[in-house]
Amino acid sequence: MQNRLQLSGLNTPPPAEGRIGSITLVLVGFASAFFPRLLASMGVPAIINFVHFGLIPSAFLITIFTSKTRDKKRLNVVWQLLTGIVIFLICMMASAMINRAGIVNITLQFLFQVEPFMFLAAIIALPLSGDRLQRFKSWVLGFAAFNLLLAIAQSILLPIGLYPKPDGGTLQDNIGGVFGGGGGSAANYIACTVSFYVGLYFFNQFKHLPLWARLLPLVGAIYQTQVSDSKQVFLALVVGWGLLALTKIEKPAKLLVYFSLFVLLIAAFSWALLNLESEILSPYQNWINRPIWGWDGLAAETKFAAFRIIPTHFESPLNWFFGLGPGHTVTRLGGWVMRDYASLLGPLGATIHPASSEVFRVVFDSYLPQESTIYFPLFTWAGIWGDGGIIGLTAYLLICFIVWKQVCVDDLGKFLLLSTAVFGCILTQMEEPGHMLTIACLLGLRWQEQREKQLAQTNAPRHLR
Repeated sequence: MQNRLQLSGLNTPPPAEGRIGSITLVLVGFASAFFPRLLASMGVPAIINFVHFGLIPSAFLITIFTSKTRDKKRLNVVWQLLTGIVIFLICMMASAMINRAGIVNITLQFLFQVEPFMFLAAIIALPLSGDRLQRFKSWVLGFAAFNLLLAIAQSILLPIGLYPKPDGGTLQDNIGGVFGGGGGSAANYIACTVSFYVGLYFFNQFKHLPLWARLLPLVGAIYQTQVSDSKQVFLALVVGWGLLALTKIEKPAKLLVYFSLFVLLIAAFSWALLNLESEILSPYQNWINRPIWGWDGLAAETKFAAFRIIPTHFESPLNWFFGLGPGHTVTRLGGWVMRDYASLLGPLGATIHPASSEVFRVVFDSYLPQESTIYFPLFTWAGIWGDGGIIGLTAYLLICFIVWKQVCVDDLGKFLLLSTAVFGCILTQMEEPGHMLTIACLLGLRWQEQREKQLAQTNAPRHLR
């Protein structure tokens, strides 16, 4: 009986220190990416923002090499993720060699873009079930609840001066939950997105609770998004939902319902923008109140500046395939981190490229990016292409495809991926550790919950199946 249970992956764990240590290390790694901005705002040295780059890979390696699971499905998913990660690393190193990028560039860019997949593999490698799974879930939900409650407290205490306001940014910018700590950062967007994603998970998974209790986190997320002026979050969620509906095309009737609801929602929203005057609607009316549209309009010229500027720096046909090198264009590393941490990364041999500053200059040359980050020319998908070329972009999409096919066990997981891809078209939020590791946690939790259910059914007596 003991051998059969071990093969199923449902064995009651002995008090194995390695396994307990792995779970704890995964949680500590998540915390190190979730709370550093809050800690930095309290005076902790800025190096705290990079600690997760050591803890997450450590959790990944320790978990992979110490896990005793014999669950073939679990091992298959982990090895597919590992294969995709290695392929992406090879492509990135080739790009770095062609463009003479520094070791620091390779390391940080690799971690910014692949850290969430490493973290997801670590979670799946752990044979979580029963109390261990509940404990892991409780910690993740606890972190998210603290972020939501802190943002709500900030929305009340900041206007009356009872919460310290960082220099720079508007009042709304600084309603950033645990991701706050610098005026003008994307903290408010990240905090709202995390609250929404966890709220959706809570609503879907805690069906034994009353409806009002299940809706409470989502209502809090809506309030948080509105008071922090994080309107792009609503846009990404709506577009992500629309894309999810398109994946249901094999069911025409269901697709028609989704599409009809989407059209009605857009029509009602558009009518309100054009005909109503309201303080709630005014931030969104900035998108439509000027003649800036068209492929040759100012909006398109500003938003897609990277695709116009980056090819002017190509020195050979290889650049089309491998880009300008990691951290050399408009990823979070090239667009932001190299600027914000130049004094820290410069002495370590980090390399910069003029393409980054040229695209960033567009931000200051046009009034549109100052009014809304929707128009920012620096965003993740442009950066992945600019840094790694067609080959690098393909390798990244390969990892995403593996997650879609092997890890997304329901529509919630697919929605998380699709809406995050939309965020990657707006800014570099797709490379924010707090955002991406939260998604990895939720995807990992759903995979573990589904696997636990499958194994329980497999090992149940035949008459109970």
